[in-house]
Amino acid sequence: MIVVGKFRFYRDKEKFMQPKTISECLMFSTVRLEAEDGSSGTGFFYTYNIDDENICQVLVTNKHVVNNNPDEIMTFYLHLKGEDGNLCENYKVKYQADWIFHSSKDLCFCFINPLFEYIKNVTGQKEVFTIPIDDTLVASEENLETLSALEEVVMVGYPIGLWDEKNNFPIFRSGYTASHPALDFNEEGIGLVDMACFPGSSGSPIFILNENGYSDRDGNTYLGAKRIILIGILYSGPVYRAEGEVIVREIPTTNQAIWSTTSIMTNLGYYIKGAELHKFRDFIMEYIESHK
Repeated sequence: MIVVGKFRFYRDKEKFMQPKTISECLMFSTVRLEAEDGSSGTGFFYTYNIDDENICQVLVTNKHVVNNNPDEIMTFYLHLKGEDGNLCENYKVKYQADWIFHSSKDLCFCFINPLFEYIKNVTGQKEVFTIPIDDTLVASEENLETLSALEEVVMVGYPIGLWDEKNNFPIFRSGYTASHPALDFNEEGIGLVDMACFPGSSGSPIFILNENGYSDRDGNTYLGAKRIILIGILYSGPVYRAEGEVIVREIPTTNQAIWSTTSIMTNLGYYIKGAELHKFRDFIMEYIESHK
């Protein structure tokens, strides 16, 4: 069914499992983004706890996912709630958001509530179902000091534009830190992971995720404990040219054969450290003050 450029995909909600584990919650933290030119990438819902009275939810992705255009029109693949508050349908909508760019990193965000209000108006007051990533999950210096050089990591997104189309869910990839997460890799605010990073994965959040215990670098073991730390956002990766030259490319947003013909993927990915998200905070606080 098409309604003013909006598309609906229905499914049997009785088959839907309510998210209980951390990883199941992350299934509702990302969104597949598609630009007008057909390129695609990953965005994720993120909450800033400004103060006791103000909580601001945004959508974060890479600048190059929105084609470095602050006015880019994107298609968002979302979930809607039913009257009982549970997931009832999948929904995609084309919308022009105002993308706010990071001053130096390949990051941007948009305020997501205007889109949510727009969807409520065109669907008869149905709300979007999301489980945003809270800003308290971003790796702090204290968190990073407990980590070792080799940590298992999980990335959530839409590699080569793939996703569970029937249920509108992302794909989980696993790998390891390839540089110590407490240190910058060659450039301030950048880290490296050992993971297959394909077109469409741009903007994917990368986590250290333990759902059944973990150990820290001091040898302490926490049996059965749960841990989730947002260490960063994927944005590019090194490739090896057939001629023997190593270069760094943005993770593409289109599934074109640009790497297979001229370059060899190294299964490494550069991520922007999560702490860079804090640099949007001042802008958000100014925005809230100006709209009181």
